[in-house]
Amino acid sequence: TLHPELVLPEPSDPTALLLRASEVKKLSLAIRTKAKANAIFVEGTVDALIPMGKEQEDARGNFPGPLPIVYSLVDESNLADSLERLQDVDGVEGVLVPFFGGKAIEGVDDYLEEAKNHPSLADGCSAIWEAGLQPIPEIVLSSGAKWPEEDVIRLVDAVKDTCGGLDPVSIVFTSAQDDEGSDEEDDKDEPLTPKITIPDSISKRLTFIGSVRTTAGEGRMNVATSQLSSLNFNGAFLRADCVPGYRLNPDLNIVGGFWSAAIGDLKSLKSKNFSFRSKVKLAKDVPMEWHNYQKDIMDSGALGGPSHQGGGAGFDSDAGDYKGF
Repeated sequence: TLHPELVLPEPSDPTALLLRASEVKKLSLAIRTKAKANAIFVEGTVDALIPMGKEQEDARGNFPGPLPIVYSLVDESNLADSLERLQDVDGVEGVLVPFFGGKAIEGVDDYLEEAKNHPSLADGCSAIWEAGLQPIPEIVLSSGAKWPEEDVIRLVDAVKDTCGGLDPVSIVFTSAQDDEGSDEEDDKDEPLTPKITIPDSISKRLTFIGSVRTTAGEGRMNVATSQLSSLNFNGAFLRADCVPGYRLNPDLNIVGGFWSAAIGDLKSLKSKNFSFRSKVKLAKDVPMEWHNYQKDIMDSGALGGPSHQGGGAGFDSDAGDYKGF
């Protein structure tokens, strides 16, 4: 399953603020009908989220139907106020809670120690349950940590205890980002995914989702989701970092177009290179029509020429063209 992260901007210009509702609705529609994501993680103000919740809820009974919305809690101190305001927002089913303020843990003992130092986490999860929503813990893992099977099981049990003795519907595992200028600089194009294997014994107990942070292009997102699948994850949390320039230019139309193309590519098992229209209708002379049909394909250039090496005419990487996501 694929779940994009959407960061909704907070415009300072009054005109842009009025236009935001329309842009958010268009984005919501694109993610639901074109990208066909499985759920949406949204960061932003509750006010910015309202139009998206309405668009999703209005789709109930239609196809594609509404997607679950998970609200990303940025400031734990605002939880009570956020929960009160989320009661008036349609479509929100969960709250993403970065445990320990996003601090990376080295192992299960480190988690247990941090949990003792953050007693308010259990109260926060209980408040989310009581509001009729699902708390979804995000656990940040140190990039160099080793996770044997028994420790992973202990960690999931510890998260259950933090959530008030109930298993959350999902746990998000995220790999800690290395500091700039570290020895990992040469591997900056390597997709950033959590390096933890989910044991078979607990793989169906709840949904395990892995964060993906990488620069789109050259098949990196595809590699990242394949890595998560090999580690027994149920889904991928595609972070906003995958969208080129999203912090500098958070144009929601561009964001919607990007996720529509990227998620469609990640889900598809077919080639995306076929843009021709066949001029042949299979009718009387089937062998000859089939010959003409194949010739149409070859003449269209959809299969590339003898010297075709990918990209092709009109391919402009500087303008944002991608050789696969």
